[in-house]
Amino acid sequence: MNRLADTPAAGAPALDPDFAREVLQDLYSYRPKNRAAAWAFYALTGWAGGHRFYMGRVGTGLLMLLTGGGALVWWVVDGFLLEGMLAAHAAEQEQRRRDGRPPLALAFMPPLATDVLRRAPPWITRWNGRSRAARRLRLAGDVVVLFVAGLLLGALAGNRGGEEAVFAATAIIGITLLGGHAGRLDRLPLARGLVRWSHRLRLFYYYNRPGSPPELLVRGFTGAVLAPFRARARAEALLYLEVGAVFTLAFLALDVLDDVAAPLFEMGLVALAPGRLMGILLQEALMTFVLIYAFVTPIGAVLNLHLLTRPTHTVPRLLGLVALFAMALGLGIIG
Repeated sequence: MNRLADTPAAGAPALDPDFAREVLQDLYSYRPKNRAAAWAFYALTGWAGGHRFYMGRVGTGLLMLLTGGGALVWWVVDGFLLEGMLAAHAAEQEQRRRDGRPPLALAFMPPLATDVLRRAPPWITRWNGRSRAARRLRLAGDVVVLFVAGLLLGALAGNRGGEEAVFAATAIIGITLLGGHAGRLDRLPLARGLVRWSHRLRLFYYYNRPGSPPELLVRGFTGAVLAPFRARARAEALLYLEVGAVFTLAFLALDVLDDVAAPLFEMGLVALAPGRLMGILLQEALMTFVLIYAFVTPIGAVLNLHLLTRPTHTVPRLLGLVALFAMALGLGIIG
């Protein structure tokens, strides 16, 4: 089955309202990557691995991002490989459709069935059976995680000129808390991709318990270490690496326009020195990427845990405000 059931099975609960049905149906499609979009990413951001991130090849995309496209040589070589990447992705999607497996973007999900998202996973059932005292203790621990993560993100970003990471974290918090209520925002091209990413992240936590507060606080680091050895850690890390890379590429493009392209118009045609490009890449992009990945990981896990286990969005929204307050405090905006 390639689509979610339109009506629940007898006795099954309604679809979780935090999962917008139309978005889920779109995620469960087996579309190949858009050829025009892939070539646009290659032409505009290929030197930073943008086309490989678009193709879902996060590992090699990171290598290109960190090496400036292999000093631009890798970028040129990929011009001959991109069509093969598109064909391989389409073939894999078709094979998954035939086998009844989820599409590549949802590879961490169980096989598709009519009861997808209609049966609470075991970890949520156990969570709902906890005592009130245990829930309050967990809530206090999660508040600490959000405050520490937000404070460190704000402080490091403010001291090292990485305010873009705070902007990215704020956008991710906002999209996460919207849940299945993105509305018209889902129709905007860039926001649409972020909405779908937030749904994929929530689907991941729906079937994988987020973990204890101490685990979540260092999840970005432990996840990166365990990713090569554990499929669950790899799937979670790739989700955060993906969103971190997208924001990093966007900010990097703006930096290049500001620091490099603008002087071309003001001073006339000059050669773009590779060293200048690499300097921007390594100093600004790497810092932004690391900050987003390291601190959005615990924030995203905590918010999704409470969105999945609470009947309303009141507590998750208050927790989101805790993270935003801590980031502002770290930046020195408050106090």
